[in-house]
Parts: sequence; structure tokens; C-alpha cells
Amino acid sequence: MAEGPSLATHYCPSCGTQVPTYRVERDERTEIRCSYCGLPLGLTRSVQPGSVGCVVVVDDDNAFRSLLADLLTQEGLAEEVLSCDGGASFLTQLTQRFRLEQSVQLAILDIVMSPLDGVAAALAMRALERGFDRGTAIPVLFFSGAKATEALRNAMARCAPAYYLNKGADITRDRLAARIRDIFGRVFTGGGEPIRPT
Repeated sequence: MAEGPSLATHYCPSCGTQVPTYRVERDERTEIRCSYCGLPLGLTRSVQPGSVGCVVVVDDDNAFRSLLADLLTQEGLAEEVLSCDGGASFLTQLTQRFRLEQSVQLAILDIVMSPLDGVAAALAMRALERGFDRGTAIPVLFFSGAKATEALRNAMARCAPAYYLNKGADITRDRLAARIRDIFGRVFTGGGEPIRPT
């Protein structure tokens, strides 16, 4: 896999702004990726996401958590939304769902929470998945008010499959809805199943 710099900027739905990009040669094709979060940009196919089952929204900001939960149901992206005010309540609800053999299709985690931040909660979720012998890893969508850093990209790699959405930029309800639909289209097929990496 060869990487090379790109002088062009592209709009990144994860970062919510124009971003510098780089090129990656992969399987005899060239991908343009966001220099901040690594999201592939300029995809030739656009998947229209169908409604997925249960999405868990974890954020210590009640207003933002409510906005996101309402948006997911009103946009028809989730059939059920569980709302958690922190990492500990997220892990408690997830454990209860696993005990009842109920599924979760996506975990949306704020990164900056106390005392258990989003990355630590995602890593704990991966341990629970192994402990409950869950076959498929739940995709994670990390939210942050800051641009993705190398440390966040490394954390995302440890929590894969993981994606990133900057909540501090381009955050009007309509723009946020469009960006979330775009991310859902990159995570799920039209039937609501996770897309397998190529």
C-alpha cells in the first residue's frame, strides 16, 4: 500500500469541513482519504442506508444526545435508539442487551466524557463482545468537537470497525442529518447490514 500527498482538498462528512487529502494505492485502485480522520472520500458508489435496528447514543450533553436520538428516528436511520449519559451507563445497558441476546447495530460515542471516555467505553465494549461470544463487532461512530488526531486514529484502529464525526463544525440539524446519512451509507448496506471491508 503506497501513500502519497495530494494537494487537493475535499469535503469530509466526518470532519464537516474541507480537508487536505492523501492518496492510497490499494488493490490496484487509488483511494483519496481525509488527512485528519482517514475516511475514504470521493467514493464512486453511494449506498442509501436502510433503517437499522438498535443504535446506542452515548453523550454527557443531554441536549445533544436528545437531538441526535430524534434525528436518527425522524430520518428513518434507526428503529430503536437507546440514550446513555456516559460510558458506565452505556456498558450497563449493553450488558443487559447481551444477556437478553438482543442486538445493537451501532454505538455512537462522545469521546470526551468523564469518568469513562468514549475510547475506553469502546474498548470495554470489545471485551464484552468477546466475553458474550458475539460474532460480529458492533461498529462505533466516535463524536468529537476536535479534528481527528494521530492518537484518535490509533484508538479507532484498536476499536475497529470505527468511524469519526466532528460535532463541532457544520452542526446545523439539516447538515448533521446529511452527514449522518452519509456515514450510515458508508457503514451499512441498504438492508441495514454492516458493509464488509474490501
